[in-house]
Amino acid sequence: MKNISFLVVDNNPVALRELSDTLRYLGHMEIQEARSGGEAWTVLKIRNYDCVISTWDMPEMSGLALLKIVRNDDRYINLPFFLTDTAFTKAKVIDAGRAGVTGLIVKPFQVEVLKNKIATMAKIMEICVPEEVRLSFLEGMKLLEDGNYEEALQAFERMLGQEENPEIYYNIGYIKTVKEEYTEAIEAFRKATKLDRYFAKAYEAMGRAFKALGKAESAAESLKKAAEIYMSNEKEEQAEGILNEILEENPDTINVYNTLGVLYRKRGDYQAALQQYQKALKIHPDQPKVYYNIGRLHVDLRDVPQARANFEKALSLDPDFKEAREALDAIELGAV
Repeated sequence: MKNISFLVVDNNPVALRELSDTLRYLGHMEIQEARSGGEAWTVLKIRNYDCVISTWDMPEMSGLALLKIVRNDDRYINLPFFLTDTAFTKAKVIDAGRAGVTGLIVKPFQVEVLKNKIATMAKIMEICVPEEVRLSFLEGMKLLEDGNYEEALQAFERMLGQEENPEIYYNIGYIKTVKEEYTEAIEAFRKATKLDRYFAKAYEAMGRAFKALGKAESAAESLKKAAEIYMSNEKEEQAEGILNEILEENPDTINVYNTLGVLYRKRGDYQAALQQYQKALKIHPDQPKVYYNIGRLHVDLRDVPQARANFEKALSLDPDFKEAREALDAIELGAV
């Protein structure tokens, strides 16, 4: 097993020292410490590390935000990244999974747990990224960049005999798209997204292939999925462009207006968000999710009466709407 280098991140110096000491106890001596997410990102751009272990809660930049920034850079798309916390709620587990976390580690650190996490990661690194596959992939990418599509396709297809990898399938799909073989391209993109459920580029490319075949509904579905992943990774410009593209093809797509509303609300552009929600309600006036989102918008605006009215409307349309009920309960308790 190769020596593994670690970048460990925590604003708490005691916790940082504890993690570093535990790693050294396990025989790992290449350890770089960072006291903030910003410092970790700066360090990571200077030199490569085999693994990042970051605490979740930090001021200015959380561990989750650092993870999203790392995953947004193609150089680090497969970099093992663990998040640590004293407790992981269901919401945190979901957010971390969507952002591309490798694993979660509960504090205080237990030697055996940390040892097993690292052993699993090391095994994946050794099994899934053998040197010959890495070199073949680089060769295929060079052929692709040079426009030698047939040779690149043959190189990527040969690689599938050694390893199934979403990036390989994505590149095969890309070449098939260039050759206007859209059905085969879609199949390759599907395989890529099956291996990586959060592969936004593959969903986006699949949507455009469906669009080329005149399958508008399937195209919109794939493009919307890509937009949602881009949003979760804080790539809002890409998400907005895709959502508006869907609306150009079909202006009556209610879910897209709703998603745009969520995007603008996150940006703090409440007026633009409200306009999108209102467009959604014009198409489908009895959509509880939209009323719930309008309620959340009014919570952000500290307009409690309007928030309550919209949460009540959502609940009247769907009496089992758990989130709307919880929001109303919070208002009654004065927590909003």
